[in-house]
Amino acid sequence: MKLSKLRLCNYRCFGNDEQTIKIENITSFIGNNSSGKTAALSALNCLFSEISSERVLKRSDFHLPKDIRPELQESQNMYIEVIFTFDELEGEIGEESYAIPYFSNYLVVDDCEETPYLRVRLEATWQNSNNIEGAIESKIYYITCPETQDITDEDKFVAPRKDLDCIRVIYVPAVRDPSKQLRNVSGTMMYQLMNSINWSQAIKEKVKGKIQELNNHFLEEKGVDIIASSIRTQWESYDNDIRYSDAQLRFNSIDIESAIKKSEVVFSPTITGKEYSVDDLSDGLRSLFYISLVDSILAAEAKIQQQIETGDDGIASDYRPPILTIIALEEPENHIAPHLIGQLVSNLMNISLKHNAQTILTSHSTSLIKRLEPEKLRYFRFDISDCITKVNSITLPDKEKMADQYKFIKEAVKAYPELYFAKVVILGEGDSEEIILPKIWSAKNGDIDLSGISVVPLGGRHVNHFWRLLKNLDIPHITLLDLDRERFGGGWGRIKYVLEQLLKFNYKKEDLLRVKSGILSDEKLKSMHTWDSSNIECLQSWINFLEKYNVFFSTPLDIDFMMLEKYEDIYKKMLEDKEGPYLMINTNGRTNRRYIKEIEGLETFCQEYETRINIDINNTLKACGGNGDTYSREQRQLMIWYNYFFLNRGKPSTHIEALSKITDETLISTMPSVFERMIVAVERMLEGTLD
Repeated sequence: MKLSKLRLCNYRCFGNDEQTIKIENITSFIGNNSSGKTAALSALNCLFSEISSERVLKRSDFHLPKDIRPELQESQNMYIEVIFTFDELEGEIGEESYAIPYFSNYLVVDDCEETPYLRVRLEATWQNSNNIEGAIESKIYYITCPETQDITDEDKFVAPRKDLDCIRVIYVPAVRDPSKQLRNVSGTMMYQLMNSINWSQAIKEKVKGKIQELNNHFLEEKGVDIIASSIRTQWESYDNDIRYSDAQLRFNSIDIESAIKKSEVVFSPTITGKEYSVDDLSDGLRSLFYISLVDSILAAEAKIQQQIETGDDGIASDYRPPILTIIALEEPENHIAPHLIGQLVSNLMNISLKHNAQTILTSHSTSLIKRLEPEKLRYFRFDISDCITKVNSITLPDKEKMADQYKFIKEAVKAYPELYFAKVVILGEGDSEEIILPKIWSAKNGDIDLSGISVVPLGGRHVNHFWRLLKNLDIPHITLLDLDRERFGGGWGRIKYVLEQLLKFNYKKEDLLRVKSGILSDEKLKSMHTWDSSNIECLQSWINFLEKYNVFFSTPLDIDFMMLEKYEDIYKKMLEDKEGPYLMINTNGRTNRRYIKEIEGLETFCQEYETRINIDINNTLKACGGNGDTYSREQRQLMIWYNYFFLNRGKPSTHIEALSKITDETLISTMPSVFERMIVAVERMLEGTLD
């Protein structure tokens, strides 16, 4: 038995449009602060918390629509619904099928071939009244009709609390001393388990005798006797109630039940011989230990339940464990060192793999999130326009039909999980964009992280899948691609690629492919990569047009060439006297090394220099590329330096060094014009004026 869906309507930040959250064995709720993650966990707590006070609804649990003043609202309805599935019914019913008898009368079947499921629904109504909290009425029902049908009164059956107690939610909030909170949770579970053991009478008497003996030895000490006598004497002068007249000092309780409360786990390293308590551990290790202890207790509960169901003689405990325990843990990474995050995730996964447990966690830690499969993530986003929370799963390409795309996108989002928390995402080609774009933005508008912008490289691949992912998550984004003019697949090929991806993204042909003569035909689009690259004006018009779709291009080649062209002198000044590209020139029978920066200052150029330009043009434009005819003379000469800096050296290190030598004023005043337009687009997105 496992929780598979959580449905919320008019609960806290969840509005009148029902939100359905799919739940896995382990599920992580992610999103920015105040996006509704805590509310979702609290909803589960309202149904299944072991603490009765946490199941009580308050006025603040009912959604307040935007622009409605609380004092003017007369009533509000809300519901919380959970769906449980029974994987054990899909195969042979074995030893783990003990959940079925509890709920068999209320299982729902969509059709004869589908696996039954269980619907549990809390319905509540708030009405304005003389009470400051208003009048709140609530009931929890089993719903016996399929999800696809409207619910009638005949489909509702009141769910007894005794039944619901078979499902346990252990909720650990984010605002906590994590080790203390977890200790309380695990301690309660441990006490329930220990206290239910069928202690034999002989053991009880033996323990009682040993504890009494210990107390007697304790009281034999003269110093202790002085204290005990003083306590007894002074108390008699304060109170003479016969029920409390004999105040005795004890070293310990004399019954096994009281002793159980004081049981604890200790560590005894063999090297030092010193005994350590859990409190001696660091905050992070204590949190890990208590999570591990919960894991251990769940394993013990499963064994006890197995004994009960199989009718084993000599059952060790009277305890009736919950059928399912849901661990709802907020920000488990609190106080945990980064290198322990992996172990933490491993522990939580171990819990989730048990047939009697599931794990739901919330997190802002990219270190934790990237260790979870994207399919396990649920993205929460608070829509400020209507003040409601929307929840989405992570959209990946079809695993079977598009295996390569699936693998690429999956690894990309795991490598850059910060995109989930971004106000705006800039999709770039690679490492250079990651270095240059944050610097450009910071010079103009301050720290990019404080602005909530993430730069995510995609290598120019599968861009439509990134668009779909970000669109479904409602995260604004723009894209910067290399034009790669005269490279194979570049220029018109890049324009064609973007148009095709936008069409896959369901943009309309009549808008996207409109030209002076009408709508561009499928045949012309298919052959666009063969169009004349020398028609720069036409090519630029398409580049300008695609910026309306928030797709920008580094022109004429890529971002590296664009930066070199704008800040040529600064890149060259990074070099020492004997650094930089050079030629070996034969003069009067002697071969001399001549640096390109020396040759560039001459009025006439030698043949070796011209040959070198052509070689580096070919290296830059690569195999099957053009001859550089669409580039200016200055741009063709610059390809020598492009090869030297970016094809023969490391791009990141080159850009980092160059940017460190450029002032913010120079960076802003000289920046490529495409950056200016990108900044404007991002600023508008941050202001909420663009989708």
